[in-house]
Amino acid sequence: MDIASIIGFIMGLGGIIFGNFLQGSTLMQLLDPIGFVIVIVGTTGATIAGNRMENLKKAVISAKGVILSKKVDYETTISDLLNYATKARKNGVLALESEIEASSDPFIKKALQLVVDGIDPQVVMDIMETELSNIEEFGDESVKIFEQAGGYSPTLGIIGAVLGLIHVMQHLNQPNRLGAGIAVAFTATLYGLAFANTILFPISSKLKMNLKVEVLRYELILMGIRSIQNGENPRLIEEKLKSFLNAEQKKTYEAKNGEK
Repeated sequence: MDIASIIGFIMGLGGIIFGNFLQGSTLMQLLDPIGFVIVIVGTTGATIAGNRMENLKKAVISAKGVILSKKVDYETTISDLLNYATKARKNGVLALESEIEASSDPFIKKALQLVVDGIDPQVVMDIMETELSNIEEFGDESVKIFEQAGGYSPTLGIIGAVLGLIHVMQHLNQPNRLGAGIAVAFTATLYGLAFANTILFPISSKLKMNLKVEVLRYELILMGIRSIQNGENPRLIEEKLKSFLNAEQKKTYEAKNGEK
């Protein structure tokens, strides 16, 4: 579970509510069902209209990863690849056949199967790079959908405000209702801006970061598979793969593997 996302969402929305309280207003003064419907339903409708349903489903599934994202374990991935390298160097790549079923990662399983089948190394890389490209495209589609929604939301908020002001202008003969009416009209703008900047854009930003981390792991795997097919020394492969890690990750990896 991503605690940072949870804290961020709470602080973002909480800051708006608390700021409103400091100005002497109450939470009830921010509630406007009509503005809420215009912004939320309007934004949702515009987003649906601008995308294919299958992409929308992917985006909803991907959004779960903002809160429920798992830590990408580079260290274990490197250890697994080194085990494959040691086994292949000692007994040949056919010895990796038993590792295919043992692996729970579809990307690694496919790469190992191609290696065991004796496919040319360049062809293996071409196939797996295409696979990686599709993974990136899948993730990027979800990012763009939430960015689109973040663009629609403030505009729908302005539309809600305009509709509210139209209603207010129809009652100019009742001055005592103007102030409250204008305040209610602008709550739609508040909803649009708040929805975009505290929810939609942060989701797209986190999805983008999660995708970057995931893609880096796949690139690490490709480096390992290429090196295994080339019959390189496991120690050299380890150094290559460690270059993907930052200082903290290297420290964690070396601690797990008893290095100094």
